[in-house]
Amino acid sequence: MTGEQFIVFQIGKEKYAVPIEQVNEIIGYAAPTKIPFSREYILGVINLRGRIIPIINLGEKICIKNEKGNDDQKIIIIEDSEGVFGAVVDDVEDVKRIPKDSIKKINYVVCNGTEYIIGIAKQDNYLIVILDLNLFWRKCSNEIYN
Repeated sequence: MTGEQFIVFQIGKEKYAVPIEQVNEIIGYAAPTKIPFSREYILGVINLRGRIIPIINLGEKICIKNEKGNDDQKIIIIEDSEGVFGAVVDDVEDVKRIPKDSIKKINYVVCNGTEYIIGIAKQDNYLIVILDLNLFWRKCSNEIYN
């Protein structure tokens, strides 16, 4: 089977995916230490094997309500040359291969933040919004520190 590999996750009732090469690891929920004066979607930081990693509530940042309680959620650790962060999601489902030709680009603006959307793929009877979380984090970092 050909196609790119994606980690599929869920926030609320919606399905999202991120290219597998952006994901460092997936961990169970760990309560972050709150940081004073941080933005609402910044939950705090965790110590992951000696590394201090900022944790965001991805659902809150993209305006989708999380459905699960903290103990049932997962944290996707995203890392690239610009840095590392963790995104809290309701569930991580699976690694899926999605053929490039089934990923449709968004060529119109439906909201702020469409630059983070790689495309939308139809799988079975649902749609998966594919996100570039590395770009997302670079933009968030600029927002936080500027």
